[in-house]
Amino acid sequence: MEMKFSQTNCFLCGLDISENVTEEHIFPKWLQRKYNLWDQTITLLNGTLLPYRRIKIPCCSTCNGEYLSQLEERVSKAVEMGYEGFIKLDQDDIFYWSAKLMYGMFFKELSLNVDRRNPSLGTITTPEIMRRFNSLHTLLQGIRIKTEFLQAKPYSLFIYKVKEDEDPKNNFDYADSYEQQVYSMILGDIGFVICFEDASMNREYGENFFGKFEDKLLHPIQLQEIYARIMFHQTYANFVPKYVIIGDDNSRIIMVNVPYGKVFLDGPIENLAKILSGVWRKYNLKFEDIYVPPDLTISYLQDSSGNFHDIPMGVGFKSSFSKN
Repeated sequence: MEMKFSQTNCFLCGLDISENVTEEHIFPKWLQRKYNLWDQTITLLNGTLLPYRRIKIPCCSTCNGEYLSQLEERVSKAVEMGYEGFIKLDQDDIFYWSAKLMYGMFFKELSLNVDRRNPSLGTITTPEIMRRFNSLHTLLQGIRIKTEFLQAKPYSLFIYKVKEDEDPKNNFDYADSYEQQVYSMILGDIGFVICFEDASMNREYGENFFGKFEDKLLHPIQLQEIYARIMFHQTYANFVPKYVIIGDDNSRIIMVNVPYGKVFLDGPIENLAKILSGVWRKYNLKFEDIYVPPDLTISYLQDSSGNFHDIPMGVGFKSSFSKN
């Protein structure tokens, strides 16, 4: 399916909707109602703020009213049941839903100027940048085409139970990384991190670390540490996602190429500290608080012996727990 970047073509199937333009809320209305997001804002790539209610992209009536509506219904029912319901949801549904949000965010930025006072500077995202998501867009067609993955899933997904804050507005969080295609979200007591197009390699090679926290009750800062560490992993991925697709517009099989050899290169721990400092900015943690030269960072997940930190809500984070 060819990617179409026009505001009169459906972002998903590419259908020309110039005669009857409809729009899809990237962050669905049920999600905005549940977490009171309508008037809250999200930070775009250029640092500007945009209300969630205005984050809409062109979508045909079939994709919007049928395929996406059915997906949203399954996800919203699972979220309504909390963590215990969400972990029973088909993981491909979580993948499609998450990928739609991330792809949709960058698609939206195709229509927004870098500087509204100077339109000649162009848009925040360009078609050239969006073409990096060509294979992800192909995978997204699984929302409307029956799809079976063989050999491996094209993604790694980690789902965690998260401690909730007394203030409901603090029980939603969203973050994504354009470069590494990693995404995290908190929905009440549900927390998950997903890496798109890694052929399940973060799951396979990170199981002993990321997987061992799946039976723990995490503080949000701990989920964000997992998100940062998966971003660090993916920064040094030593493979390119490849697929063999067999099928038609009704059903298809996608064979996911499983890489071998040294799948992840070793990166300097200093760079992990830089990623953590960006993710933990809301806790007023700076690079110098996190990095311990020459090759250590603080960790809120565990101590140097691997013992899990049970962090209560409402504590300060200026001082470190341990170094890893």
